[in-house]
Amino acid sequence: MFSAASTPTRTQSRPEDRAGAILTVDLAALVENWRILKKKAAPTCDVGAVVKSDAYGLGLEPVARALHGAGCKTFYVAHLDGAITLRQILGPGPRIACLNGPNKGTERDHVAFKIIPVLSTPEHIQAWCAYALKEEVLAESIVQVDTGMHRLGLSAREFKALMNDADGFVGLHPQMIMSHLACADEAASPMNRQQLDRFRGFKDQFRTRFPDAKGTLANSSGLFLGPEWHFDYARPGVALYGVNPTPGQPNPMLPVVNLRARIIQVHRVDSPGHVGYGAAASVPEGAKIATVSMGYADGYLRSLSSVGVGVLDGIKVPVLGRVSMDLITFDVSNVPDSAAQVGGFIDILSNVVTVDDVAKAAGTIGYEILTSLGTRFHRRYLAASARI
Repeated sequence: MFSAASTPTRTQSRPEDRAGAILTVDLAALVENWRILKKKAAPTCDVGAVVKSDAYGLGLEPVARALHGAGCKTFYVAHLDGAITLRQILGPGPRIACLNGPNKGTERDHVAFKIIPVLSTPEHIQAWCAYALKEEVLAESIVQVDTGMHRLGLSAREFKALMNDADGFVGLHPQMIMSHLACADEAASPMNRQQLDRFRGFKDQFRTRFPDAKGTLANSSGLFLGPEWHFDYARPGVALYGVNPTPGQPNPMLPVVNLRARIIQVHRVDSPGHVGYGAAASVPEGAKIATVSMGYADGYLRSLSSVGVGVLDGIKVPVLGRVSMDLITFDVSNVPDSAAQVGGFIDILSNVVTVDDVAKAAGTIGYEILTSLGTRFHRRYLAASARI
């Protein structure tokens, strides 16, 4: 029996031995991806890094430190708390922009932590300018305009009204004007050119009032549309983490993520039967099933039931039956018994089955696969200076 007095205060096993799966993040590959994108950009374009959602699920602190150490000077996050955390990680040097704008009453924190807000509405601009005038501060900001995505940004009407109002932008100190591409990953889409032309119009008008304001339009895929889309700042995100920014073409990025799930049982089927909840998959006599210690609670989407694929001993093994919260079953009948062993690992994300492959099987995009990664993995980071 256990008692309070006998409860240990320190574990005797290693974290990687206790974990159901091991997530490895190759920071050297991440940094090289940033360099690939930097070379792709126009020479005068500042190539930053979008590190929102905990750096797309891979860990804000190690990712941001690696990129900053490689020379990245501008970072983009979604929310103010993430921006403040990033400032505390990286110190006063880099630019940090908050994409979702300043909530009412947060202006002081933006200024105190040197966070550049993205102002997307007349209300944002009015509140930000009023604060700057009242406090007599020259605080940088980014003005976002809507060029056709209809998600965030000033409409043409709102922008024109502010431009025509002599007091419309009083107190503003804009670092840049911004918009977001809706179809950058579809290079042939006519909307890319339409948005480019609209953005140029906004930018030219804006610079009649603010001649030093820079422009930012390109995301990961936007960098591959050509120099016209690059302007002064680029905001790559998902490509940094190895997801293909040019769907339908060879992936120019290096893989960054490896995820391995631990085998906790190997079962030989004695007679024909079914696997998992709902008896959703049938198995013949003699089939060999490996059960791993992860599931949809770890971000392996339930939609991958009976369509996902892992890799064991270099052999692709299909998901068999439904993905459950903590367990996934794989058909390992074609894998030698010597390789399909309890305590071994099935690769869930790898060079063979990539993030893009898993996303396609799940009917989603690489963004969701990465940002769904759970917190129960043991995480390993391969150093940016040298892969260990």
